[in-house]
Amino acid sequence: MPSDAPDPLMVHFHPDQNGVEEVDLDDLAAHCRIIDVRSPGEFEQDHIPGSSNVPLLGDAERAVVGTLYRVKGKESATQWALHKLQSRSDDFLAALRSQIGCEEQPVICCARGGDRSRNVVQFLNQQGVSAKRLTGGYRSYRKTVIGRLEQIQLDGLWVLDGLTGAGKTAVLQSLACKYPGRVLDLEEYAGHRSSILGDVGKLPKTQKQFESLLAAALDALDDNSPWILIEGESRKVGNRQIPKSLWDMMQTAPRIELVRDLDSRARLLVEEYRTEEGWGPVIERLEALRAYDPLGSEGVDAVQSLLRCEQPVDAAKILLQKHYDPRYLHGSEQRTYSFRISETSTDEAVQQLLQALDS
Repeated sequence: MPSDAPDPLMVHFHPDQNGVEEVDLDDLAAHCRIIDVRSPGEFEQDHIPGSSNVPLLGDAERAVVGTLYRVKGKESATQWALHKLQSRSDDFLAALRSQIGCEEQPVICCARGGDRSRNVVQFLNQQGVSAKRLTGGYRSYRKTVIGRLEQIQLDGLWVLDGLTGAGKTAVLQSLACKYPGRVLDLEEYAGHRSSILGDVGKLPKTQKQFESLLAAALDALDDNSPWILIEGESRKVGNRQIPKSLWDMMQTAPRIELVRDLDSRARLLVEEYRTEEGWGPVIERLEALRAYDPLGSEGVDAVQSLLRCEQPVDAAKILLQKHYDPRYLHGSEQRTYSFRISETSTDEAVQQLLQALDS
């Protein structure tokens, strides 16, 4: 059990039970910067987009506080955490100042808008830094996200379909750059390409992170846009589940199919999945297809052998024909398309798409 006795060398900080100035998330001014003081592990699970993590406690220290709370009570846990803040006050203050501009005001966020953020705001104010507490903390934000995703309403939604390697993601990204607020990129929010190899070279997001990024993207949509474009997906993008309200809209929205020949799709697949570690991560992940996939054990051996021999385009063709294409074609049997786009480059596809959507 850690000692909760004060260190005589600690910087003096005198918290009190007085309230601190608060601000709601919806009322944040442009000069406000959210500083999340939760532990790195909490922050990694999910956080308010655009916020910065300046942890009051590390993950192991947070576990200690939890133990103290259970064994000795709230007061002991609070005092131990405060002693930690005091013992590293200079470093904490320097880390926080590095995250805010000269004209920005820190808004402190903790889990529930409780003691952690109140004590930090008081500490900052005593150090001459004007700060506010985010009302309700992360929990309040999370409730807002859940409510937002339960009531999605999108006018002019279109779904972009196409075989793997057709270039759907590149088209979406190009459109998003040219027309901000008109594209929803679910794979970007999930950090996953929605396939057995989908996380190779990626940093997959948690379900909560996925939902936070999606909610932020929904709020950033252009209300005056005549159309919104989203890539066709299964109900899950990797292991991240699409909210039911959005999924239901995707099932009834008009659809566009992007068509590309096999050679072009294979080359695009090679570009997308090549990693700094070479083909090792792909070769390893292919093992999961041996037992249950139409590719089968012999197909996996063939693809792995081609990759080891630096023939990735031929390997990609086998993967497309034996694994990806059958899955897509099975799911597309009942779909109808408002129009199809055949192209040889992303720019050509974007131009055809804009002509169709704006007509």
